[in-house]
Amino acid sequence: MKCLALLLLVALTPRAFAQDNQPARALLLEAEQAQAQDRNAEALTLVARYIEQVPTDAKGYYLRAVVYDSMKEPEKAIADYDKTLELDPNRDAAYQRRGVDHFMTAQVKESIADFDKYLESHPDEKPHHWQRGIALYYAGRYEDGAKQFELHRTVNPEDVENAAWHFLCVARWKNVDTARAGLIPIKEDSRIPMMKVHEMFAGKATPDQVIAEAKKDNPQPAQLNRQLFYAHLYTGLYCEAISKNEDAKKHLEEAIKHEVPDYMYGVAKVHLALLSKTK
Repeated sequence: MKCLALLLLVALTPRAFAQDNQPARALLLEAEQAQAQDRNAEALTLVARYIEQVPTDAKGYYLRAVVYDSMKEPEKAIADYDKTLELDPNRDAAYQRRGVDHFMTAQVKESIADFDKYLESHPDEKPHHWQRGIALYYAGRYEDGAKQFELHRTVNPEDVENAAWHFLCVARWKNVDTARAGLIPIKEDSRIPMMKVHEMFAGKATPDQVIAEAKKDNPQPAQLNRQLFYAHLYTGLYCEAISKNEDAKKHLEEAIKHEVPDYMYGVAKVHLALLSKTK
């Protein structure tokens, strides 16, 4: 899905620091610069020194959590977002970021609570918040999920993924026939194989045709990897919706073999994790 435009890092200004603690201020600014340049190990060392000097300042814990996010260590990030919000409950971005980390660690209800808390102070962003819709699906709140994806359609009308997740919610909330009848129409999603995915959800294409579409015209390896990830992910989700559970598991397991640096890769991993818990 298209990235949710959220302001996640609050700019650090001289007024944000005690004027008589210039060394600590310099440490935090240096740590922020290291993080921005993906020098994560250095950023961790610097921010740890800052926290040691100013243990009651939420900024240090927030920045360290952001570094842990960059390092794909959501459990550590959650602990620092917890401390951030303990010290500064008004640091809204921490709720959004912790919501993502809660989701990526399969803590779905906690994720929704964080997203909802973030949206309390940023209500205009609710139509963009497809992440919340996905979390609602995994929480079993299918009607609420469907409504979230209907709302997202108002700002992103040509997104096959949004139509697919709306279908998945309605299929669980009501039934597959109703979901298919109410499939959100898409005229043009340029990402391969998304239009073929849409045809599959409409009952006009087979899973094999979706996979074949992803491989068509011999794309370069990186592009092929991405296209196969999305082809297998949505084929797996569709198969599960129509009760072909063995096929679903096969495609979802195949999807995570094609790692991509996208939110949806985390969704695939969470889906399989939750699936294993139900057995």
